[in-house]
Amino acid sequence: MRRSIPLSPEQHQTLEDRANQVHPGLLDAIQSTSQRLGCPVFVVGGAPRDLVSSNPMGDLDLVVEGDGESFAPALANALGGKVKRHPRFFTAEVELPGGRLDVATTRQEYYDSPAVLPSVKPGPFEDDLRRRDFTVNTLAIELGKGPPFAIEDSYEALRDLKEHRLRVLHDESFIDDPTRILRGVRLESRLGLRLDEVTERLATGAVKDGVFDSLSSDRLRRELFRLLEPIGSIETRLQRLDELGVLSVLSRDLQLSAEDQAWIGRAAEKAEGLPVDIADVEGWRLAFPALLGGLDRTAVESVAARLALRPSEREWLLTSRLDLDHAVEVLRHPDSRPSDVDRALGPLRSEQIALLLAVTESPVVRQAHAWLDDWRAVQLSLTGQELLEAGIAPGAWIGRALDSTREARLNGTITARGELDFALNLLKKENSGAEIE
Repeated sequence: MRRSIPLSPEQHQTLEDRANQVHPGLLDAIQSTSQRLGCPVFVVGGAPRDLVSSNPMGDLDLVVEGDGESFAPALANALGGKVKRHPRFFTAEVELPGGRLDVATTRQEYYDSPAVLPSVKPGPFEDDLRRRDFTVNTLAIELGKGPPFAIEDSYEALRDLKEHRLRVLHDESFIDDPTRILRGVRLESRLGLRLDEVTERLATGAVKDGVFDSLSSDRLRRELFRLLEPIGSIETRLQRLDELGVLSVLSRDLQLSAEDQAWIGRAAEKAEGLPVDIADVEGWRLAFPALLGGLDRTAVESVAARLALRPSEREWLLTSRLDLDHAVEVLRHPDSRPSDVDRALGPLRSEQIALLLAVTESPVVRQAHAWLDDWRAVQLSLTGQELLEAGIAPGAWIGRALDSTREARLNGTITARGELDFALNLLKKENSGAEIE
């Protein structure tokens, strides 16, 4: 039974401010276009949910009962925007100077088999709400009538939000679409909710029944990687995936130990403080070296295949933990020189650096900080051109000599003033075909 709760003056102002960020006068344009075409228009899902939860409002996703494909270009024309249509899914995008609006025709969905994308056709607004994942995403505000606006609650979503509960609309929800389990974990983390007892039992039962077996690698990868962003509290989301049995979808031997969970959590905190030039951190690359550390190469290859990773991603995944473990050994060794540390850490990605900084061994962390703060910035004043001008014939030996000279600088063997003499002497000793006139 639908309940209609008028927006407070503060909520109305928040909605208007958010709409004006996309385009000034947007709400008026939606109202006039809706009434001219005779089709009800609603904003549904995240924006109304965030509005009643006092969270920052996300995108204004519009749902049109009737002909959304006509509404989108009409709205774009009224506001001087552009429209991109997706007829197969009865959706369109309206591009405006301040942002984008997704416009969808109200739809019915039919799942021919579990875990595949549904067949869709236009349908009434009530059916469009019924096809959604969780009750908290069924809240709606009808914009076509104009103010005063009200929250339309058809599935007791407001009560669920008040009680911090995440609830599916029907028992077959996770069988129809197992990615809803991943979205549920993401909503738990973002909104401070929790799957209710029935919903959690449905989720774990669907996983045990193998519903993910029919899910495409592309959809699994996309939803999983999205779940692991942003990296704040990433370890909590991984723990929930483990509790629900979802990690076993990647590998039946995969489990999240308490030690690895804590390590990933510390690494996420360290990643926030990385220098700007290496601060590009992806959640899955932060988590997987630790998460997959107990698996053999065959099992890791199986994970890469299940996610259909690109070749470069697959190769990185296969070597990431080995490279990380090697770096720990180098940093742990009491006789390691700055050049040894630089050689071990230089090829690593930012995620692996964050994991190193989160290691509990003081020597490892100390060496990693020294490289991060000082050693990696050491640059030669000497150039290959200077060696050519000194009479060295062109060849690969010039690059090798420059690398060795930089290592000498790192280790304090020479100063910047002694770089040229060091490189020339090195080239003479190597007698590798270099010629000095």
